[in-house]
Amino acid sequence: MIVTPGVPRDSGSAFLDADGKALGTLSTLGLAPLPASNNIGDISHELNYAKANSGISGLTLSLGTEPFDPII
Repeated sequence: MIVTPGVPRDSGSAFLDADGKALGTLSTLGLAPLPASNNIGDISHELNYAKANSGISGLTLSLGTEPFDPII
């Protein structure tokens, strides 16, 4: 759970770790526990679910097209 930077309509955005590796997707509608907060899905669980339920054979996570450059 995080309190920033997600805002409404950011749900589904990628969330990366400090090395630029995918962690999961952002959900900005976490209502419990109060106060409302942002939540991050687990990319491993999300990808496994998609592989099992999408019907897309060979579904994988793609590498990014740009080098990771965190803004600090």
